[in-house]
Amino acid sequence: MAMESKEIKEIYAGKVAEKFDLLMPLSFTRFKKLAFEDSSLKNGDRVLVFCCGTGLDFPHILKKVGPDGKIVGVDFSSEMLNQAKAKGKAKREKWRNIELIEADITKFQGELDQIFDVGVCTLGMSIIPEYISAYQNLLSYVKKQGDIIISDMQLAPGWLACLNPFTLFLAKKYGGTYEGHKNSMELYSLMQKGLTDVRKKEFFFKSYFYCTGKIR
Repeated sequence: MAMESKEIKEIYAGKVAEKFDLLMPLSFTRFKKLAFEDSSLKNGDRVLVFCCGTGLDFPHILKKVGPDGKIVGVDFSSEMLNQAKAKGKAKREKWRNIELIEADITKFQGELDQIFDVGVCTLGMSIIPEYISAYQNLLSYVKKQGDIIISDMQLAPGWLACLNPFTLFLAKKYGGTYEGHKNSMELYSLMQKGLTDVRKKEFFFKSYFYCTGKIR
């Protein structure tokens, strides 16, 4: 059963936010890193990150865009953003080119007066009921021929589907649901239809993926 937005917001408050980095499986952190290493991110790129959370993606992005690049991270959880801000203070020299915004990405349209080179969302779309609106809003801020990087959980196909209950159990504490993981397949279909140079790689018994493509 799909969760409501209010329920998801409640999950990403308190203890989950405080311990999010510790709770995140190391394998997923590695998969996220691979997505950025495999991308065409380059020095000086401006990057918009939806569902930025505690900023786990930032070090991987900064490694590619350098001090001349810029990151704008958007998340609806003030608690998660507070964790990101704490990291930023600890790494002041490296995080000076990062801006954090608290907002609902399903309604985040016309909030910024700039266009980005790259749009990113990792482990976010699958827990958002209005994921299509969130995806379209992300695309609206990226320039033509700009890159989109999405990585998330999905339902494993074929005989691997027997492992879906296990991955859903692991994802439940973060708002993961059967419907949400199924939505990832629809999102990939939207990327295939609407973007060019679409590439997808799957991991963790095909229950995790990252997909890249370019705005037409």
